[in-house]
Amino acid sequence: MAKLFFTIALCFIVLLSHGQPKVFTSRDSINAYCDKVMQTFEKAKYSDAIQLFRQRSVMDTLTINNIDKTMNEQMEALKPYYKQVVGFEFLEEKPIKNTVVRRRYLLKFENYFLTVDFFLYNNGTGWTVSNFNYRDDPKELF
Repeated sequence: MAKLFFTIALCFIVLLSHGQPKVFTSRDSINAYCDKVMQTFEKAKYSDAIQLFRQRSVMDTLTINNIDKTMNEQMEALKPYYKQVVGFEFLEEKPIKNTVVRRRYLLKFENYFLTVDFFLYNNGTGWTVSNFNYRDDPKELF
């Protein structure tokens, strides 16, 4: 009986800890993480990039699953027009004090581009990814 209780308790703890986003202790570490996600997008591994994002985001699982599904469907549909991914560039970082930061990247294709934004939040003890989006609207850049 004690083994069963211990096993159930251990599983419960693992499930709870898995659902908690891992906090970055420095701005450099969360910036490197955003770069890593973009490097994965650059390889056209959209689901892998979303899985990296899932590990560190406070967004709920259903939302992240929807982003994954939608992004893969859209990238497949746009491939004849945008062609292949050719790289990415970091464009800008807009901080609000040391609490909220938007990091903007440009995901470059042969024929077009997407802007990719990461919204980062510092609660005073560490940084988390609070939101993420991508767009093909050039108005956002100017």
